[in-house]
Amino acid sequence: MPQQKRSLQRKNPQRKPSKGIIIVASRRYAYYEAAHRLIDSIYDIWPEANIALFAHDEWTKDDERCDDLYLVKDCPAHKRSKLWALPQSPFQKTLYIDADCYVVHEDIQDLFEFDGHMGFTNIRSYAGKIAKFIGGEMTLHGGVFAYDDSDTTMEFLQDWWDYYEKQSTREWWPEEQKAQQRDLEHWDQFTLWWLLENKWKDKLKVHIYKDDARYNYIHVYNEGECDGEIVIWHYTIPFEEMQHERNINQES
Repeated sequence: MPQQKRSLQRKNPQRKPSKGIIIVASRRYAYYEAAHRLIDSIYDIWPEANIALFAHDEWTKDDERCDDLYLVKDCPAHKRSKLWALPQSPFQKTLYIDADCYVVHEDIQDLFEFDGHMGFTNIRSYAGKIAKFIGGEMTLHGGVFAYDDSDTTMEFLQDWWDYYEKQSTREWWPEEQKAQQRDLEHWDQFTLWWLLENKWKDKLKVHIYKDDARYNYIHVYNEGECDGEIVIWHYTIPFEEMQHERNINQES
């Protein structure tokens, strides 16, 4: 593992690498430990990867595992702190990966090749709690996606965070979805859907990867969901691991 190279990069944060990965671990300590398992899996496949970790200072400050990362930054104790972190990526092209994932194939670098502002995989409706609702359907999966650092993309990502904040506190909600508000209001993927169907319609270009399931293979997917080998395996952290004494449950 080229530790010296990554250490030098941390000492020169003004230099913006062409591509890198961000991982966010907030509130539940199990996500933080999962994030480090994910980081190890990335380095096993791609030793030169640039990785930025957004987590809580009290977890990272004495953790030597963080020393070789490109960037380690504090984040709020919020259930969707990933949305807060997205616009703060230190990379020209960024790949976001949920903490509860493993990288198992070198084709991870394919995800930086997308036609447009952002690259996504699609939701499989049978594998989630809710997808279809009155007036629409959530189709873009927020667990793994890539984006550029254009002004358009950064403004969109800031909106995604701002609108979700208002949505989660009931300061904002679209009138046409009032009947299903309680079912939808905690889903950031609903916010993503609404923005792309309304405020950002025809402004943000979204790319769907070919054979997309292999890049975000949810553990409950049907066998044969993708043609190629799985690149990112997306699992669920066991409930008992989530009940850790080092959890930080206050929202900010």
